[in-house]
Amino acid sequence: MELFRALGIEHAVRSAGEPSSGFSVAEALSDDLSTWIAPPRDDVEAASLSPTTPYSCDQELLEPILLQTAKDRGVDVRFGTTAQELFDREDGVELSFNDADGGGVIRAQFVVAADGSRSEFRESLGITMSGIDVPGQSVSAVFQADLEPALRGRTTDAVFCRSAAAFLFARGNRSQRRWQVGTYVRPDWAQLNPSELESALADVLREATGLPQLYPLIEDIALWQTGAFVADRFRAGRTFLVGDAAHTMPPYGGLGGNTGVHDAHNLAWMLAAVVHGRAPERLLDRYEDERRPIDRLTVDQALIRSRKAPGQGPVDGEVDALSISLGIHYGSEGTAGFDDPAEPTMEPGTRPPHIGLHDGRSLFDLIDPCRFTAIVRDDCVLNDPRVQVVPISCDDISSEHSERWANTYGRAFGYVIRPDGMVAGRIADAGDVGRIIDETLMLSERADT
Repeated sequence: MELFRALGIEHAVRSAGEPSSGFSVAEALSDDLSTWIAPPRDDVEAASLSPTTPYSCDQELLEPILLQTAKDRGVDVRFGTTAQELFDREDGVELSFNDADGGGVIRAQFVVAADGSRSEFRESLGITMSGIDVPGQSVSAVFQADLEPALRGRTTDAVFCRSAAAFLFARGNRSQRRWQVGTYVRPDWAQLNPSELESALADVLREATGLPQLYPLIEDIALWQTGAFVADRFRAGRTFLVGDAAHTMPPYGGLGGNTGVHDAHNLAWMLAAVVHGRAPERLLDRYEDERRPIDRLTVDQALIRSRKAPGQGPVDGEVDALSISLGIHYGSEGTAGFDDPAEPTMEPGTRPPHIGLHDGRSLFDLIDPCRFTAIVRDDCVLNDPRVQVVPISCDDISSEHSERWANTYGRAFGYVIRPDGMVAGRIADAGDVGRIIDETLMLSERADT
């Protein structure tokens, strides 16, 4: 939601979705629900960690917003088009494609392969995956049904129904509610035809909801297996892997979608810097150096969650969801970790803290997503076109965040923030800003080491 806020679409996402309601456990949906995972917004709001809050927006409702936003910014979006073969040239790439008009060739500087967990581009580039399979086969079905007799006015993002060993997920939003069921494939389902499988799932739904007279309208059924894998490389020449093409993980914890968004956001500012001639192409090696270790840790966290019994509390090695979302720490030389977002370190490669201002905005709202931002004392003057200067004094800070300001930004003359909102470096004096940007963009000798 912070990234969508910076993109200017937070309101549109909120209008399409609904507040997070947490996860529950019960014998059946009609029974008493016990909280398994509380709504994440509660922790964010309690600690005032962000200018926004976590939110639920169905992928089918989110993607049209992103599509329109891309078109509004001049992106050429083509449907009914199949990418075929990629040719890596010295000065760019050529991509052949098929469409209704017979196809052709697209020439570009770089390619981002976001073609999913069965990525054909990843395979054609010879990039292998490392990880493990998660045993067992699962089945999911999207359906329509009136579950209000079981809910009785209650709301939840998902419920694990013990009696049926099945998850129920709320889809869409309150005005256009659909549901999804997820469960394991029973041994006697192996030989069922599609109609028989649909009937078997309807029986599972009646048991899971506690509504014996329920007759769901099942729209779609999918059989699937999962695993915990990360690509051994995120870059091959001028092609980059993002999202499920770069990593697959069990769905437990809901970490996959957000991780894919983070991949793209991390890569985008580097691509922009190189395409616009502000940085050498080797800057793009940093994408793999930063994202692959974090993605490996995130996949491991999803794997830990997949091995827990529904309703079980945190186990050894489990990192809380807020740290995974807001505590990303890109270390040096391909290291990474998760920090406590309530105790920001202000080290390079970390997310700086949300600081509320007297005018109601957040310091985050002043960060330029297209340039570096220098957050400095109000008496600083800089003349570098690569950086937006944001002079801040203690008088600008809300009383609620004055202590956080003093313990973070206030410890130094200022900080340089990257276009993706991560800390680039600490400013000791005004002369440091250009050096920090040069090192971040790999324009200096020190960056080579």
